[in-house]
Amino acid sequence: MKVWVDITNSPHAHFFKGVIRELEKRGHEVLVTTREFDGLTGILDMLGIEYVVVGKHGGASLEGKLLASTERVHLLARLIVKERPNVALYKNNPEAPRIAFGLKIPSIGFVDNETAIPQNKLMFPFTSRLIYPRAIDAYELLKCGADPNSLRPINGIAEIANVYGFMPSEEPLKELGLKRYSYIVMRPEPVKANYFTGDPERSVLEDVIPLLPDLPIVLFPRTEEQARIFSRFENVIIPERPLDSLSLLYYAKLMIGAGGTMNREALVLGTPAISTYPGKLLAVTRWLIELGVNFHSTNPIEVAAKAWEILRKNGAYRRQIREVTSSMENPVDAIVEEVEALSYTGQLRSYEGLYEGRHKQEGY
Repeated sequence: MKVWVDITNSPHAHFFKGVIRELEKRGHEVLVTTREFDGLTGILDMLGIEYVVVGKHGGASLEGKLLASTERVHLLARLIVKERPNVALYKNNPEAPRIAFGLKIPSIGFVDNETAIPQNKLMFPFTSRLIYPRAIDAYELLKCGADPNSLRPINGIAEIANVYGFMPSEEPLKELGLKRYSYIVMRPEPVKANYFTGDPERSVLEDVIPLLPDLPIVLFPRTEEQARIFSRFENVIIPERPLDSLSLLYYAKLMIGAGGTMNREALVLGTPAISTYPGKLLAVTRWLIELGVNFHSTNPIEVAAKAWEILRKNGAYRRQIREVTSSMENPVDAIVEEVEALSYTGQLRSYEGLYEGRHKQEGY
């Protein structure tokens, strides 16, 4: 069976690498498409994933997003008509679902950002099977057009898939002149994302860095402007090329991020994390906070105080995180199971009691 995987964001490359490898092991042919955005092609090259580049990101403006997405749908549809895949896979993606739906290709999507409402409205109604973390209230998905019969919740988070088959390497540490457990990793705000509502001109991390211990900070900027802003700090290291970020997270003493993916990747790897995201928190982030393994604040003094505490009690925090995350479900298993069911029976699996969540208990 030919499986089409559309990867549109750098975290999605890590998310799907395990899915791709498992499907190839089972004899499926995999077609990977992507776009020019945020060093994505470099990451796919590093992971050894073959791909076809179709289109690019439209930037921060609504006009740019619309035009780039429209052009990409046109170009991508032409390719998919030619390739004729049997199923489409994607994560938080507005383009692949519409193409799959228009060509009557079954689709399996994964979503973990219920706040990206415009994107979700372009994805959910056209997705045959929508897999999502159980931490998200299914009612939030239904409001964006998801079919109740398409929903499959899992007791886990996307980032468990990101570390599939992961073996830590000290090579990126050597390249940056770092020692194990002697540095902090940071990631600024996702200023180009359509769901971002914070101040695009100033990052909270700018005010946090001066309050931290004098440790090296490996910072992964999202834009050239962010790179310019943070390069003024003497202890900040900005990688000049795509590196094995998972190994850097694994050997870090702490992760502080104004986004979400790298924070959760750190936690899955056992590294403590502090979220400084300035907008509405995702359900998965709130769930991890409730479990006591993630911390959130946009107050620089509070963030710095928590960072000092975590650095002092690093071993205890790591043990607690591993105890909590070790029992979570892996999205790779769920996605591969769905593809295999489609391969054997010609249709996606059916579920009973799938339409669950707080909304059902509250009588919606």
